[in-house]
Amino acid sequence: MNVLIFGASGGIGKWAVEYALQDGHHVTAYVRHPEKVQITSDHLTLIQGQITDKEKITKALSGQNAVIWCVGIPMKRKYPVMQSLEGHKILIQAMKEQGVKRFIDWGTPSIRFEQDKKSLITVAPSILAGIAFPQAKKEMVAIGQLLQTSELEWTLVRFMAPKDTPYTGKVKTGFGDVKMKFSISRKDIGAFMAEQLHDDRFIRSMPIIGS
Repeated sequence: MNVLIFGASGGIGKWAVEYALQDGHHVTAYVRHPEKVQITSDHLTLIQGQITDKEKITKALSGQNAVIWCVGIPMKRKYPVMQSLEGHKILIQAMKEQGVKRFIDWGTPSIRFEQDKKSLITVAPSILAGIAFPQAKKEMVAIGQLLQTSELEWTLVRFMAPKDTPYTGKVKTGFGDVKMKFSISRKDIGAFMAEQLHDDRFIRSMPIIGS
């Protein structure tokens, strides 16, 4: 499969790249700073660009089968432009034009989903984010709504406390109905996102993952 990964040099994106390559996919890494990508492979292509550059994004989508989004949202209380939201709008339109349907994204349980059961992991994150990071929460929720109204075959992976800990391969999934720890390895998150390329259980769904 040909996969376009945004934020491929980040703390989770680099692992999504690595595990997608391990699974035999050809990866195109779309990044602002290509020099930060430490992985080398004959199956890896680097493209330098901004997430709001529609012309470059459209070109990067040519020949792709799927897209993984690993670009973070700034946690500052206020910032002028919701770049991630704008980037999503541009990307979704470009995917529609290029006929690319599969999209794997991320967020937190601040984004509510119809299958969610009332529990600590589905209620507390939204309350805490609304107090500490209201602007970021607003942008994240808007992205979740945008995905749900799109025609894409999307999966939005939700998690709470990513850590730089070893890969375990033991990811718990649920919707507030499964007991799990908030903390989870960034390697496990990246691997889980890459696994969605060949797993259709969570198409048009928002699994919460933890350890």
